[in-house]
Amino acid sequence: MIQSLFILSPTGEILIERHFRGMTPRTVCDHFWERACVSLNHHGGVSTASTAAGFNPLALYDSLPPIMEIPMDGEHGSGGNGNGSTIYLFSILRDGLSYLAACPGEISPLLVIEFMHRVADIFVDYFGSPADESAIKDNFSTVYQLLEEMVDHGWPLITEPNALQAIIRPPDVMGKVRT
Repeated sequence: MIQSLFILSPTGEILIERHFRGMTPRTVCDHFWERACVSLNHHGGVSTASTAAGFNPLALYDSLPPIMEIPMDGEHGSGGNGNGSTIYLFSILRDGLSYLAACPGEISPLLVIEFMHRVADIFVDYFGSPADESAIKDNFSTVYQLLEEMVDHGWPLITEPNALQAIIRPPDVMGKVRT
């Protein structure tokens, strides 16, 4: 089951943080971002340190694995993640945003990765393409409503666009003018 979902901007800022079961400390995002920024970063670019050393950027597209195992010690833990337990952090990159799902136990990786892709697809359906940082910030409350309907206590529930649109109306120009 998914304990928490984070959406990070291209600079590593946490745009959305949604907890479904307990609390995952924000330090998991720091662990992710540190690994994403080493030499070949998560966004397919190369840091200045690696280019100065003569690194060939075409040798690898992305050195960051889609699943990371992050050990949690007692000082970080809440929600049952302390005392030497592990968080599995799943990540995808869409429209410049990093989607992270924190899971406290082993779970089918394809379930979590496919779910995060479905979330990104729903955001494109609702906010247009690209569903980037500005789209998320402009539609903050709709994003939270969608996540509330899409996940039930950590398990993916409703991921079909038509079913979601029957529950949550997509934002329109008139709705933005009224608010």
